[in-house]
Amino acid sequence: MMRPARRCSLPSPRSWPATMSGKDCNHFWNVARPYSKDADMTDSPDLVRLLMHRRQLDRLRLEPLGPAPVATEGEVVLRLGCFAVTTNNITYAVYGEAMKYWDFFPVPDQAGPSDWGQMPVWGYADVVDSAVLEIQPGQRYFGYFPTATHLTVRPGKISRVSFRDDSDHRRHLPEIYNWYQRTDGDRFHDSASEPLHAIYRPLFITAFGLADFLTDNDFFGARQVLISSASSKTAYATAFCLKQAGKIDIIGLTSPGNLDFVRRTGLYSEAVAYAELPTLDADTPSVYVDIAGNPDLTRQVHQHFDSRLCHDCTVGSARSLEPAAAPADLPGPRPRFFFAPEQIAKRHRDWGVGEFNRRVGEATLAFYAHVNNPDNPLLQVTTASGLDAARTVITDLLAGRVDPVEGHLIRM
Repeated sequence: MMRPARRCSLPSPRSWPATMSGKDCNHFWNVARPYSKDADMTDSPDLVRLLMHRRQLDRLRLEPLGPAPVATEGEVVLRLGCFAVTTNNITYAVYGEAMKYWDFFPVPDQAGPSDWGQMPVWGYADVVDSAVLEIQPGQRYFGYFPTATHLTVRPGKISRVSFRDDSDHRRHLPEIYNWYQRTDGDRFHDSASEPLHAIYRPLFITAFGLADFLTDNDFFGARQVLISSASSKTAYATAFCLKQAGKIDIIGLTSPGNLDFVRRTGLYSEAVAYAELPTLDADTPSVYVDIAGNPDLTRQVHQHFDSRLCHDCTVGSARSLEPAAAPADLPGPRPRFFFAPEQIAKRHRDWGVGEFNRRVGEATLAFYAHVNNPDNPLLQVTTASGLDAARTVITDLLAGRVDPVEGHLIRM
């Protein structure tokens, strides 16, 4: 049964040292105490999954599959405790075919691939059964999961802090999605901060990589960056990272109803309603970061800036249920899809994995401090329990009915 959603505002310190760990921040997150391991467990041990039609994303159904799986040799069974649902997850579904997001948690039928899939989400899960010596029941991991009660993995490259799922069907997929991080080996983790990590951590890594990609390419010669769907969490996280670099103006494009929120973030040089796009100086060399995934808006941006548009970077599909296909005969550069794992892999080579993680960790804590400024909080966590609640949140996101200040966490 779906339990009613509960809303809470996350308190935060006025400032955090960049080196502060999750345990040091513990007392600022008392409101999130219900997300402990025990509170996240439901009474039923059965395996249930929430399926989404791969071509009609608003078709969702629950599928009970009977008793929970039992680990066989080399396997570990994880039970989900909590996960976030954001427009970032909608992007996974929209680009599920093109970017193989459906392949992480396949739903085969007897004739081959099914019309149904499991939308990937980020969250926390506990080991409930293990046939791997190094991994014990009760350990808790953060990672990439299906919308289901359980996930069976085949751990490889096991260390004290993480493992990689080496299941056959995941070996050809981007490795960044296949790693699971043990919570007691993560210096930025404590149980109270799990809602914030589940909501922001995956999309902030995308935002960090995107801002780094643009900076790494000297903004392709542009003097300003335009970001569509500027009220979305991925958008303003990107704006945060760009502002930290302090080298370029950032224009937030948004709907009239979200203008006040976009301005309130304090992260954009200017907030502009979509209809006011023609008022922008067409002679300013610009980069377009397309998070809305709206082909009509893409055409307007290209026609307005024409040869002064230096780069078009497609990131997501926050306002569309179809992959953003570039309109024909666009003036200016062709849109290019930004795939965060490629930039992350580049920085792993350039900086080393440890240095990359250090930079992302410090930037993440600074971002958390910004969004949880007690004088201007940008996040209100809304919690609900069960996959039926997840279905409702997904439906609302697809229909554009979610306020930008809301962050949705599903407890299992």
